[in-house]
Amino acid sequence: MIRKIFVSLLLILLAGSINYASAAARLQNVRYSQNPGVLRIVLDLTGEFEYKEFYVENPSRVVIDIQNAVVDANAPKDIRLNSPEAKRIRVGQFNATTARVVIESIAEVKTFVLDGGPSGARLVVDLIDPKKNSTPQPAKPSTTPKPSTQTTSPSTNTTVKPSANDEKKKEEERERKLKEELERKEKAERERQIEAEVERRVKAELERKEKAEKLERERKAKEEKERKEKEEKERKAKERKERERKEKEEQEKSKKRKIESHDTGKEVDAPFSEVDNDLDKLMTLKGKLIAIDPGHGGNDAGAIGPSGVMEKTVTLNVALELEKMLKAHGAEVIMTRRTDKTVSPKGASASAIEELQARCDIANRAKATIFISIHADSFTNASARGTTGYYYSQTEGQASIKLADCIRKALCEQIRTPSRGTKPCNFYVVRNTDMPATLIELAFISNHEEEKIMSSKDGVLKCAQGIFDGIEDYFG
Repeated sequence: MIRKIFVSLLLILLAGSINYASAAARLQNVRYSQNPGVLRIVLDLTGEFEYKEFYVENPSRVVIDIQNAVVDANAPKDIRLNSPEAKRIRVGQFNATTARVVIESIAEVKTFVLDGGPSGARLVVDLIDPKKNSTPQPAKPSTTPKPSTQTTSPSTNTTVKPSANDEKKKEEERERKLKEELERKEKAERERQIEAEVERRVKAELERKEKAEKLERERKAKEEKERKEKEEKERKAKERKERERKEKEEQEKSKKRKIESHDTGKEVDAPFSEVDNDLDKLMTLKGKLIAIDPGHGGNDAGAIGPSGVMEKTVTLNVALELEKMLKAHGAEVIMTRRTDKTVSPKGASASAIEELQARCDIANRAKATIFISIHADSFTNASARGTTGYYYSQTEGQASIKLADCIRKALCEQIRTPSRGTKPCNFYVVRNTDMPATLIELAFISNHEEEKIMSSKDGVLKCAQGIFDGIEDYFG
């Protein structure tokens, strides 16, 4: 039977795929019943199988390896017993082709196979308490010789010597048993070598597949990195061309104004100065110092979405885009972090309070006009959705409420998420900053759809635009 399994596995490996589940027997259930002095354990299996048992000491255990078998997912894995014959039964998958059953017991063991039952075949293990099932042995006859009442003479000697034929038969029987024992050991050794070879090939195939999968992941990651670098390069080139175009237009306009002034003898720059002054008035963010805090970072990943997107990555991407928008409209920006790192000077060894206080210190020392901490929400129920604005009522109370409310509303308009309202909180970063402050939960990273929004390039830009619009509404 073992040879058949080995040949089948070799053919599968040569074909390039391994599938043990279709050929292996399944261990579906473990049952037991208690009788006086005997504990019977029944293993319900499907398909053909072989087994071997051995004993392990300290503590005493009976180990039964069922070959060409897998443990069913619904089969019991750990059974505690209140029995003098056994204390515990454990069931597990020892390797790809062997199901292992371990019984903590010091009793005598008898095993046998029965056909039929709920699954088609049964391996029965009887654990027998030798104290309760021992039978009294008949008394041995006394070895003390009794005095003979007969006279001892050569003619009355009744001792019968074994014949040469009997001696020969005994010798042949001993040789036969020795030969059988030798053949049994050789067969067991062959089976062990076959199993070891199968395990080696299975392990080698699994390692090959893991290596191939790792190389594929690295290739995809490299392609994704190259794609993003190319997009970023194209975006910067586009922005540079746009700046050059605007500068050229402005130079041409300035040149035209100077020509007109020279031809007419009139000052024509005054009206443009007035326009510039009006534009400055429309730039409501000019002169404002805005502190942006991308939540988490470094060894603190924050919440993680169903597809593996990390909160610390989302918050940093949104914060960097928001910084560009604010600076383009005349605002000054101070960031608590610009890379994936912890903010506290203590780094990874900093406590949670030290890390949060470091973020507050950056905004307080700079005397920022407002403080915005960006986060992504998470909940155990994946259907939870929406955007929330938080404020601390005792720090610039009404101003903080207005700031949180303006940003929440503008975010909902941009990324089309449900509004979860503007709520008071006791979060450390909004409680320990000296200026109007808010903590914004962009959306739920635990929700598949909202995670997708926050991890896409378009979604990041919309999140940044929503916060920017809210800031403008606050100062407007």
